[in-house]
Amino acid sequence: MALPNIKLDERSFQDLVDEAKLRIPRYCPEWTNHNISDPGVTLIELFAYMVDQLLYQVNRVPEKNYRSFLDMIGVRMAPPNAANTDITFRLAAAQPNPLIVPKGTETATVRTESQQARIFTTDQDLVITPPGLKYILTTPNSQSFTNCTDLALGRMPREIEVFQNEPQPNNAFYLGFSQNIARNTLVIGLDCEKVGAGINPDDAPLIWEYWDELRAEWIALAVSSDSTGGLTTPFSELEVVVPLTAGQREIELISGSGDGIMAWWLRCRYKDLAKNQPGYNKSPIIRRFNAYSIGGTISATHSQIIRMEVLGRSSGEQGQRFKLQNTPILALNPAENETIIVEDPETGMPEVWKQVVDFSESGSNDKHFVCDYVSGEISFGPALRSPQGTQAQWGAIPPFSSRILITSYRTGGGTEGNVGSKTITVLQSSIPYVDTVLNYRSATGGTNSESLEHALMRGPRTLRARNRAVTVEDFEVLTREATSGVARVRCITPQSTERAGVQNGEWVEPGTVILLVVPEVDANLRDLRPEHLDIPAGMRANITSYLDERRLLTTQLELTTPKYQWVTIQVRLKTFNSFVNERVKREAERRLYSFIRPVQGGPDPGLRFEVPGEGWPFGRTLYLSEIYPILQTIEGVEFVEKVELFPVIDLARGQPGAPSATINPGSRGLLCSYRHHIVLI
Repeated sequence: MALPNIKLDERSFQDLVDEAKLRIPRYCPEWTNHNISDPGVTLIELFAYMVDQLLYQVNRVPEKNYRSFLDMIGVRMAPPNAANTDITFRLAAAQPNPLIVPKGTETATVRTESQQARIFTTDQDLVITPPGLKYILTTPNSQSFTNCTDLALGRMPREIEVFQNEPQPNNAFYLGFSQNIARNTLVIGLDCEKVGAGINPDDAPLIWEYWDELRAEWIALAVSSDSTGGLTTPFSELEVVVPLTAGQREIELISGSGDGIMAWWLRCRYKDLAKNQPGYNKSPIIRRFNAYSIGGTISATHSQIIRMEVLGRSSGEQGQRFKLQNTPILALNPAENETIIVEDPETGMPEVWKQVVDFSESGSNDKHFVCDYVSGEISFGPALRSPQGTQAQWGAIPPFSSRILITSYRTGGGTEGNVGSKTITVLQSSIPYVDTVLNYRSATGGTNSESLEHALMRGPRTLRARNRAVTVEDFEVLTREATSGVARVRCITPQSTERAGVQNGEWVEPGTVILLVVPEVDANLRDLRPEHLDIPAGMRANITSYLDERRLLTTQLELTTPKYQWVTIQVRLKTFNSFVNERVKREAERRLYSFIRPVQGGPDPGLRFEVPGEGWPFGRTLYLSEIYPILQTIEGVEFVEKVELFPVIDLARGQPGAPSATINPGSRGLLCSYRHHIVLI
C-alpha cells in the first residue's frame, strides 16, 4: 500500500477552541460564562483561528520537502507547447517571378477589447512560384495516354475531348507542371465549351487529385472555389491548394514503353457516380488551359521571435542567474541559432555557449548554461565544496564584466494559441504583392506548462524509469517527459510467449516497440476532427529524439496514433414538457460527446459527465445498452424511445455503416464521436 500522508499536527479549529475552554476552570475559575456571546470566547476563537492557520503552514512542510527533493533529482516542470497551423498567403495578382515569404514572418489574430492578438510566425521560407503548365494528357484508364499539350495550350486550333466519347468512370486528364507546385495555391483557367453534358453542374462527378510523393499514390485535392460548372462553363476558373507532399512523377504515355514525362502532376478524374447522381452523356470539351499561382501555404507556430536580447553583465561569480524578459519560452534550438553568447570584455568578440540539461557532467572549463523554459531563467555553473574542503567548479564562469546575450528565442505557447479556423487575418509587417493571410484550419497542439501537481506525480515514475527505456512503463513515462503535449500514451511490445509477436490478435514485430500517442486537445472543443488528433511534427520529433537516446540499441521504435473509430449515434427522446426541449437536447449532446471521446471524457459511473475523465479506454467496446442510462437520467426526459449506433466507414464523406449493437475499435483503437443526432418527440 502507499505510504500514508502524515500531518505533523492534526488538530482542527474546533479542537483548539474546545481545548482552550477546558483549561478555563484551571487558569480562571471565576470565569463561568462560556457562551459564544461572551467577549472572552470571541478572543478564544480568534486565537484558535490564528493557530489553525499556523498549523496549516506547518503541515505543508512535508510537501515542501518533497518538492525540494524533486528539484534535487532534476524533475522540472515541462514547458508549454505551441499551437501549429497552416497560413495561406494570397497575392494581389499573379507574379511572373518567384516570390519569397521569409521564414519568421509574423501573422496574428485580430486584437479585441478583451483579448490580445495571438501571433504566429512561419516556420520556413515560402516560395510562390509560377507553375509553368507544360503538359496536358488525357487517358481512359491511367494505362495509356494521349499527349494533347500543343492543342490545349493554343498552339494548334482544335478543341480537346478530355474524356471518351461515352465517358466512363476513371477517365481523366492530367496537367503537368515544370515547377514545384507544392504549398502553392493554383488557379487553373479552363475555356470550356458550353454543352449539355447531362450532369448537374453543382454536383459534377469529378475529383481533382495530386500525386503524393510520400504515399506514392493519388490523393484528393482541396478545391477552394470552382466556377467551371463541371467543365461546362466558358472562361471559368477553379482554385486548388496543393499540399506540401506533392511531388514529381514520371508518366509513360504507353505503360512499359519507357517513354516517360517527368513533372509535378494534377489530374481531374471522372469518379464513380453516387446514388441518383447524373453522369456525363458525352465528353466535356475544353478549348484552352492556363494556370498561375495566386498564393501559397506554409506552417506557422504560435510564437514571437525575440532577437539579440541583452541579459546583463557577468559579475565573475559562480552560479550566476539571469532572467529573460518574456516568459514562458519554447525550447531553444541551436540549429536555429537559439543560444547564449558571451562577449569578451576586452575584444568584444562573441563566444557561443552550449545548453545542457544540468551541470552534472560539466567541467570547470566547459562553457555550458541551463535554461528554465517556464521561468525564463538562464543559469551558469555553480561551485560546490567537497567534504575535504576543496571547491569544485561545475561549468565555466563568464569573465568579469563580459556582456551576456541570447541570440534569439521564441516566446509563446499555451492553449490560448488553439485559435479557430479563419481567425488569423493580420499580417504584422507588409510584404510586397501579398494581399491577405488566412488560416483555413484550426490551430492545434497548444498546451500550457506542466502543472505542479502533475510534476509531483511524475517524480516517483522518474525514479523508477531512471532515464532508461526498457519496460513498457519506462516507454510510457519517458514519452510524457519528452514533451508536455501528450494526453495519453500506450506502449505495445511483443509478448514473451509461444505466440511471440502477437498481442491481442495483432502482430508486433519482434524487437519493435509501438507507441500509440494521443495529443492534448482543448477541453472546450466538442467536435473533434482527425487533424485535432494528429501528432504534431514538433511533438513527434521531440519524442523520437528523446527516446532514441534512452532506448536499447536493438529496439525499433514506431510512433503512431491509435486507430480511431468514429461513431454516430441517433436518438429519439420523449420529454415531459416541450418547453425543456432545447435544454434536454443540449444536455443529451453534451453527454454523448463527453462519453465517446478519446481525451477528457470516457465512461462515467455517475452518468453526469461533469468532471473530465481520462478518455475512452484503449480497445474498449461500446455497447448499445450503455447509452440508455446516460440519456434517461437527464432531467426532463420521460423515456428513451430508440437508440442506434453507427460506425463511420468513410470519414471523408461522413458515411455511416450499418447500425450495430456493439462497436469494437480493436486492441489499438479508440472511439471518437463524429455526429450525434437527437430527435425529440
